[in-house]
Amino acid sequence: MIGFLYQQLHGRRLLVTAAIGLTLLGVAGTVFAAFPLKWILDKIVNDRDPGLPLLEPLITACDSLAPGTRPPGAGGHTQFGVLLASGLVLLALGLIEALVTFVRLSVATSVGQDLEAGLRNRVFDHLQHVPLAWHSGQRVGELTQRVSGNISDIGKLVTDGLVDLLSGVLTLLGVLAVMLVISWQFTVLSMCVVPPLFLIVACYTRWTKRASKQVARAAGRVAEAAAATIGAITEVKVFTAQRWASGKFADRVEAQRRPGLRAGRRQAEFGPLVIVLLTLSNTVIVTIGAWIAAGHGHEFGLWFLTIPAGSLTVGTLTVFLAYSKLLYQPMRDLAKLMLLVSTASAAVGRVREILEQPCEQRPGEHGRSSPVRLHGEVAFRGVVFGYRQGDLPVLRGVDLTVRAGSRLALVGLSGGGKSTMVKLLPRLHDPWHGAVTIDGLDTREYPLDVLRGNIAMVLQDSVLFEGTVRDNLLLGRPGASQEQIETAARQACVHDTINRLPGGYDTVVHEGGRNFSSGQRQRMAIARAILRDAPVLILDEPTASLDVEAEVEVMRAVECLAEGRTVIMISHRLSLLGHVDEIAVLQAGRIVEQGSYQQLKARGGVFARMLAEQNRYATEPVELSMVDHAGAGEENEVRTT
Repeated sequence: MIGFLYQQLHGRRLLVTAAIGLTLLGVAGTVFAAFPLKWILDKIVNDRDPGLPLLEPLITACDSLAPGTRPPGAGGHTQFGVLLASGLVLLALGLIEALVTFVRLSVATSVGQDLEAGLRNRVFDHLQHVPLAWHSGQRVGELTQRVSGNISDIGKLVTDGLVDLLSGVLTLLGVLAVMLVISWQFTVLSMCVVPPLFLIVACYTRWTKRASKQVARAAGRVAEAAAATIGAITEVKVFTAQRWASGKFADRVEAQRRPGLRAGRRQAEFGPLVIVLLTLSNTVIVTIGAWIAAGHGHEFGLWFLTIPAGSLTVGTLTVFLAYSKLLYQPMRDLAKLMLLVSTASAAVGRVREILEQPCEQRPGEHGRSSPVRLHGEVAFRGVVFGYRQGDLPVLRGVDLTVRAGSRLALVGLSGGGKSTMVKLLPRLHDPWHGAVTIDGLDTREYPLDVLRGNIAMVLQDSVLFEGTVRDNLLLGRPGASQEQIETAARQACVHDTINRLPGGYDTVVHEGGRNFSSGQRQRMAIARAILRDAPVLILDEPTASLDVEAEVEVMRAVECLAEGRTVIMISHRLSLLGHVDEIAVLQAGRIVEQGSYQQLKARGGVFARMLAEQNRYATEPVELSMVDHAGAGEENEVRTT
């Protein structure tokens, strides 16, 4: 975890160094804050002046302000001078500590927030470049929890924990050094509880860390359950499944509560154990120290340890008591820091798991140069592919060529591999064997940005992102002018629809585009694809979820979009395929038929049987093409919220 944090603090290490320096200064003030109390008690009880040459000028100046009384003994400083000088030193140390603490915590907060923001951006960017195959095995709620909650745990450690931990360790070392100088024998006596204390810390840290990892995993499952239910709230209401959804969510919450309860119980046990040990130590210090300071006997012996009589004064004993609090306070704070460090450690592991995932390979970026715009001749050469190594392949030796500027339809039963084929084209996956080529060159030889920049896709359920309508259309071509945007919208038969919206092109799009109908979303997605102006177009069931009227509008827009491009279209509505140049029938991962609509219909094979099944319940079977809808009007209803 330390190495990970050090790496992430690149560019902020100077601030961290400054925070360490300020911590050293603050600890010095804390360590020496007990000495003025010793000087006061030694002067009042034992008539001893502070044995510190650097303090002499200050005490002498304070003596001049004394009301005229001298200490009982001969010579030396006045009690007033010692008291006043000690009070001024105590005030100065307190002010320095307050100022240093403010600056140190401000720096720590700044570093923590910068680290959190930078790490969150890095993880989010990395997630976008991880292969799709890895994403398919992940839960959305789990990944969201890592990007938000887990990174917050890491930032909290830097903001709150590291400063306190560093200050505590330095205070521990400083106090221990001063106590050894004052009386090493008494220091050894007071430190007898340290070994069992650290043993308890080690045990409880391990237990709490294990529970914290379980809590982190359970929190991801809770987020996943919440996201899934809220995302499908319509279905939950329609099927009156609120009780079922609440029960499922409550199970996830309970699974998070149990390890959290164990971690809290361990922390609750840890605190009292530390208090008992420290109370025992303070009892020993007070009892034995007071006995020696009172002058009873000649020396105090305990096994191998001998403390001479008169080696402690009341002031020294008071300093030891004050230092024992400073010495043990960091140890008591470990009860809080332990949980914080354990939680952050578990979070670091979950975040590193994402960052260690390899990004999509881009060999072409370091090899041959590629043209910016391709012609669009697509070919599949003996392609074999499956989603998991060891499973049966989804595609089994596919050979297919699509001429540049032609239109090909992929048809077949569900699960035959149609969507899988088109996903190989923009390298959302790579084939196990064989190759997918564009213009005769393996797609793996193109830089990804060049390859995907030459491909436009319109999916079955196109997504609109939060922002404005204009922002969504500009995804097709960032920097396009308003005139270009409107031209693309007209070609997609959605310009008039957008103008009827309250804000026009500045209308806010809600999450997932839910304030628009399915037909409107599809036509906006087509406008986005038109604006992209890519030579290769993939249409994956663009009208599958639309009603008849919306389908007519979308097909008109698709006809405009397909003009002059290489088109690969997936459709289960076989009656819409009369316009395509060629149809390929995919069955069980293989091309089993290929030809024009009329050829395949007349052949009486797989395509003809599928067409007959679709027309079985039709009163009057029809065969449609895109151009048949050229005169249809736009969808009238505009849904806004």
